[in-house]
Amino acid sequence: MQAILSIRPRPLLGVAIWALAIGLGLGAAGGQAAERRIALDHPIALVDPDGKTVSTDGFSGKWLLIYFGYTHCADQCPTALSTIVEALDELGPAAEFVQPLFVTVDPERDRGPALRAFTEAFDKRILGLTGTPEQVAAAADALGIEYKKVLAGSDDYVIDHSTALSVIEPDRHGAVSFAMAEPYAIASELFGLLAEGGASLDRVGNVKAYR
Repeated sequence: MQAILSIRPRPLLGVAIWALAIGLGLGAAGGQAAERRIALDHPIALVDPDGKTVSTDGFSGKWLLIYFGYTHCADQCPTALSTIVEALDELGPAAEFVQPLFVTVDPERDRGPALRAFTEAFDKRILGLTGTPEQVAAAADALGIEYKKVLAGSDDYVIDHSTALSVIEPDRHGAVSFAMAEPYAIASELFGLLAEGGASLDRVGNVKAYR
């Protein structure tokens, strides 16, 4: 079970939340994104497009940037992934410390080559993960993500889901969740977490922009 340690606004995200304008993230009062700290008591295990089990413990030294969505999402998920890629590009060399993960909330349809093709269409750095419905539900529950299948006709459906971003820290004991925002705001949040975690940021040319 997850434990929320604190909820506080992060000054670096004191900008108008782009997510409110396009219907993505979960906005907070005053136009700021709320950062939520989460304690993790065990690794999260999922499955990659090759069918191999992947654990959050398997990315040594990396901050794991996680977005939950699904490949049949009409526009929300593609927009979110594009935004994440822009945020990583904003970080420059510091992005090497971040592993972006796309976790599907539609494991019935999202797996194998189709899942890989979807994520690589945005950026080859993004790793798509799936699993059994139980594995996906456990991962979502650990990070406070909600989702629900909604019928959209006799043989089709869409999935309503949270659009917050989650960052699991390298020690894997804690995570931070925050609302989808503009690329620069996401980059600022990531930079702050990297700095707090002791990442070497000497090669980041625009380091002063994030402080």
